[in-house]
Amino acid sequence: MGRFFIFLLVILLLLPVGLAALVLPAIEDEPLVSGKPVPNTESASRVRTLAHKFRNAQETDAGKKELAITEQDLASIIVFAVRSVPSARAEAQITPQGLEGRLTVGLPRTPLGRYVNLGFTILPSEHGLEIESVRFGQAEYSARFLAPAMSHGLDLLLGSGSGEMLMGFVSSVRFKGGEMILTYEPGQGRSEKLSDRMNTLFDKIKNNDQLRIADPETVQIYFRHLQETAVQLRGGYVPLSKYIAPVFRLAAERSKAGEDEAATQNRAAIMALAVYFGDQRMKALVDSSTENYFSGSRYGSHNVTIQGRHDLVQHYLTSAGLQLAAGVNVANVIGEFKEIADTLRGGSGFSFSDIAADRAGVVLAQKAGDAKHAYRMQAVLSRVKQESDYFPDISGLPDNMTQAEFESRYGNVDSARYRSLMADIERRIASVPAYGGE
Repeated sequence: MGRFFIFLLVILLLLPVGLAALVLPAIEDEPLVSGKPVPNTESASRVRTLAHKFRNAQETDAGKKELAITEQDLASIIVFAVRSVPSARAEAQITPQGLEGRLTVGLPRTPLGRYVNLGFTILPSEHGLEIESVRFGQAEYSARFLAPAMSHGLDLLLGSGSGEMLMGFVSSVRFKGGEMILTYEPGQGRSEKLSDRMNTLFDKIKNNDQLRIADPETVQIYFRHLQETAVQLRGGYVPLSKYIAPVFRLAAERSKAGEDEAATQNRAAIMALAVYFGDQRMKALVDSSTENYFSGSRYGSHNVTIQGRHDLVQHYLTSAGLQLAAGVNVANVIGEFKEIADTLRGGSGFSFSDIAADRAGVVLAQKAGDAKHAYRMQAVLSRVKQESDYFPDISGLPDNMTQAEFESRYGNVDSARYRSLMADIERRIASVPAYGGE
């Protein structure tokens, strides 16, 4: 076991002891935040606009940059941030005196209470980000200890001086006309140093056997097999079935050591498919900075289809890779946000067939990566003949809806009509031979 993993394990063991006195008062019977906002096209638009504003912020006379964030912007960020944690609710309020933030996380029933309630206050400051106080339930504590503690933690993870560099990114905060205005100075040298140190941290994580999403050397075996398969197929327009069957036949051949090994091989096969056919950034999830994995041509990668559409391949396999990397809730939220954002001008429109592909990819990764299903998934996927063996029927699903059309027909993603159609998609996926009957 590597020293880095031991360090993380020690931190995890010590945190509950050191924070118990703070966390216990935060557990209460009533939630601090009662309502949970619903994501819609307006909130998606605000998040995209805010990201654009950050990238294109104008410099002040002092060479710094300013970013104005409204209360509605914060609410939109919160909508998508907490959606991946079903029991979490959060809200923020901007006043001329500062920002009030509140967070509630639901718990299973306990003798202590049903909710963890946290709060904090950010004040106007000419000296960086200043948190006045932190509230754990009804108990309020000075936040003066937070800045040095966070800075010290960043130094431990990223190297000496990293904490000060990060904590000094925001030089001032002011509140005016319902906006929180952050002044910051990116600085090319600071950005490069921070990027180098973050890359070092990611390399430590990726190169640790206990923390790695998938062994890149094993994924590389399947990646090369896909390259060889593409050459045999001559790279023409072919269904994804032509690649899924051979890659899972190889997984079955390499799974002689039991169910756990079969699940490991399946995850590597899925990551190879995601790297070869999915979003080009997928390889960063398993690639090593010291080896040239996944090199060479991705011949035929742009000509593979599901139901005649290449974009469905990307939805399906990218979501499968994200499921292995980040879990089902995060993978689903990413897909849902993308579809909501696409209803805005310039997007392709909200497509339930894309959502179906996203969800099917998540289920593929869940089933194939689970030891108790791994052998059965290999048996089914290694002999697929047609797309219906692994991909749901998407006929009749509404596609390419504009913002006005989506809101007119479905309102938002918590409406009864939307949930009904999502339930129909889940039924379609469950009826697929690869995923159903269990």
